[in-house]
Amino acid sequence: MIDNSLARRRLAVAGIVAALLATGGIGYGVGRLQSAVSSTVETPGPAGSSPAPPATQPQPTEPSSEPSTGAGGPPEGLPNEDSTGVPAGTKLTAYTGPMTITQNGTVIDGKTVDGALIIRAADVTVRNSIINGSISTDEISAGFSFTIVDSEVRIGNNEGTGIGTVNFTVLRVEVTGGNRSMNCWKNCDIRASYVHGQFKDETGVAHESGIRMGAGGKIIGNTIICDAPDVPPDAGCSASLTGYGDFAAVRDMEIRGNLIGATTGGFCAYGGSSGGKPFSDGAQNIRFIDNTFQRGSTGKCGFWGAITDFDSNAPGNVWENNRWDDDTALPPDN
Repeated sequence: MIDNSLARRRLAVAGIVAALLATGGIGYGVGRLQSAVSSTVETPGPAGSSPAPPATQPQPTEPSSEPSTGAGGPPEGLPNEDSTGVPAGTKLTAYTGPMTITQNGTVIDGKTVDGALIIRAADVTVRNSIINGSISTDEISAGFSFTIVDSEVRIGNNEGTGIGTVNFTVLRVEVTGGNRSMNCWKNCDIRASYVHGQFKDETGVAHESGIRMGAGGKIIGNTIICDAPDVPPDAGCSASLTGYGDFAAVRDMEIRGNLIGATTGGFCAYGGSSGGKPFSDGAQNIRFIDNTFQRGSTGKCGFWGAITDFDSNAPGNVWENNRWDDDTALPPDN
């Protein structure tokens, strides 16, 4: 990352919430999102079960040794640290079971898990728990799946993805740390969750994002923020929501009723048709509906804008009723 880009992207996060609360019309934007969240997060469907190819390759990222704290969180009523994570009063005990889960139907409830949970079974459930690490199936998982509910995933001050990669369901989960909060490579259902506070990569290498989208996913009613600080030469946020077409086409994605937070990156979202990527021409059926984008300190969400590389002419692509947090209409390219 060149110094110009670094300086530009440092403008983004610091006064997001204060600016939002001072903006006329914020009440309507938040109300719209609250309605979307309440009508869509109660009963997420099961994540599918099908294989997928390798993924990952963001664009700017950030580094450090402490997770960033973001800009104070989303406006009241949207998914935040109070409405996600382990419910107040839950008594946690140390998890002493296997870190690689191979028993179908395994339930982990009310535990503190230290390390990475690798899912090699079907219908695994984690609830009311803290994971100091990550939880994932791999990109070629066939028949393995998991659900994580009312929990926290704390990736820590290092590179890593908190939740991924195929055949998973997420409900009311807070994810912090790492360089990518979630990777929906294939067949995911993410609702009413809060991702933010990615780590500061002091090595200047990691490209960071809130959620990366791939194929066959629902991302509904979440607060999605990438607020990792920039570290030269190349670390910092790519965007809050990314989708590029590096390893497979971005397709069959529903992105509805989310707050897509202002970011330290160049854009708040990449829409799946990034130029020069091997699979960009295959992007299709990507539906951005009823999302709210924070203007943030730049007034444009990211340094350059809110959304880029969304092809309105691609088969099945929909851009409908997406707005700024002051309720101004937001076109797909700006």
